[in-house]
Amino acid sequence: MQEVKIYTAPPSDLSPPVQSESFCVDMVLASDYAELEEKFMALAAENAALKKSEAEFNEYCRHECEYVGDTWVDDFTETPATDAFLAEVRASGVDAAIEHLHKKFGGTGHIGVSVMAIEWLAQEIRKGGAA
Repeated sequence: MQEVKIYTAPPSDLSPPVQSESFCVDMVLASDYAELEEKFMALAAENAALKKSEAEFNEYCRHECEYVGDTWVDDFTETPATDAFLAEVRASGVDAAIEHLHKKFGGTGHIGVSVMAIEWLAQEIRKGGAA
């Protein structure tokens, strides 16, 4: 696995320069960040597919157990990091829609309520409340 190089910048190297010696900033290259984001997206997609197949297999097992008069207990793998990441991906899509509305209709004065509703949707998606 390729290691991401972390660069440390002193305050004087920032733009605009900061007149302080009390902190430094750790940074990564945008290309490294984009590569990591791409990898996380691929992992999240694989995990989502695995969760779907787990649910389908669970349903099959429940059906088979009921067929022979037995019971089946659901036992799903918890994937909170994947769920949170996918929620952020969905919410980012909603954010892009809001930005598009602002660019397209921003000067008309007719998008306030619609944008507020869509912003609420993005917040709910991030909290896990909307799909």
